[in-house]
Amino acid sequence: MSPSLSRRRVRPGAGPTAGHLAGHTAGTAALAAGMPDGLRPVALLSHGRRLDTWDAWDEERRTRVVVKVARAERRAEPAVREALLREGEVVTTLAHPHLVRGYAVHEDPPAVVLETLRGATLAAVIEDGTLDLADVAELGLQLTSVLGHLHHHDWLHLDVKPANVVVDHGRAVLIDLSLAGRPGPGRAGAGTRGYLAPEQARGRDLTAATDVWGLGVTLIEAFTDDVPYGDEATWDTGRRWPLVHRRMPTVPGGLDVVPPEVRDLLAACVDLDPAARPRLVDVRAVLVGLVDDPPPFG
Repeated sequence: MSPSLSRRRVRPGAGPTAGHLAGHTAGTAALAAGMPDGLRPVALLSHGRRLDTWDAWDEERRTRVVVKVARAERRAEPAVREALLREGEVVTTLAHPHLVRGYAVHEDPPAVVLETLRGATLAAVIEDGTLDLADVAELGLQLTSVLGHLHHHDWLHLDVKPANVVVDHGRAVLIDLSLAGRPGPGRAGAGTRGYLAPEQARGRDLTAATDVWGLGVTLIEAFTDDVPYGDEATWDTGRRWPLVHRRMPTVPGGLDVVPPEVRDLLAACVDLDPAARPRLVDVRAVLVGLVDDPPPFG
C-alpha cells in the first residue's frame, strides 16, 4: 500500500504519568472510578450515551489499552450489558490481522479491553485527501478478508464505515463491533445514518450482504470523499432514511475516472436489493488484479 495510508501515526505512549492523571477533572475522575480493577485511566476518549471509552494503562500486561465500559447509570440495562459482552466475545474469540484484538472481557462492571492501535482512522485519512485506485483496491481486499472471517464464524459487523477502520502502516484494522450480531432480523434503524443498508433502516433480515453495503459505501467514500446518500446534516427530517426513498446515481460523482469494472462493482455493492449485491469473493475477484501482493481471503 502506498504511503498515503500510513502518513498519519499516533506516537506510542508509556504508562500514565502523574501529569496525565492530575489533568482529570472531578467529573472525569468520577467516571474513571467505575473502571475494572488493574486498569488505570489515562484519558477519556469518548463519552457516549451507553459507553465510555478510555485510553488506559493495563497493570497486568504493562501496556496501553483501550477500555470500553458501560456507563454507571446504564449498567443494569440488559441491552447495554448484552451488546458490550457480545462485542467482547467477538474480539476475544476471533483473531485476524485486520480485526482489532481483544484482551479481556469483564462482567462487573461490563467492559471490554482492546489493543491500542497507533494509526489514524480511515475517515481522518480521507479528510487529508482521497485515495488512488491501488490504495482503494488494497483497502477493499483487506476489508473483504476480515469480513469474510467474521461471516465464516456467523458474525456480521453491521457498522462498516471509515470511522471504524484504523490504518496503521498500511494495515487496515476493523474496529468497533458494538453493533455486531448474528444473521437474522434486525432492529429498525440500528446503525450509522449515511452508512446503514436499507434492510437495516427497515428492520428486515440482516445477512452478509448488509456488510457488503457498508464496504461499498466505505470504498466509494475513499474514492470521492462523499457518501452515496449524503451526510445526515443534509437529510430531510421527514424522510429519515433517504436511501429507502431514492436510488443512488448509476455513477457517483468522482467515480467516472475509475475502471468500469470497479465502478460497476461499487454500484452493485450498494444495490437496494441485498440479493443483487456481490458476494465478498466476487468483490475480491475484481480487486485482486489491481494490487501486487493481495492478502488471503477470510
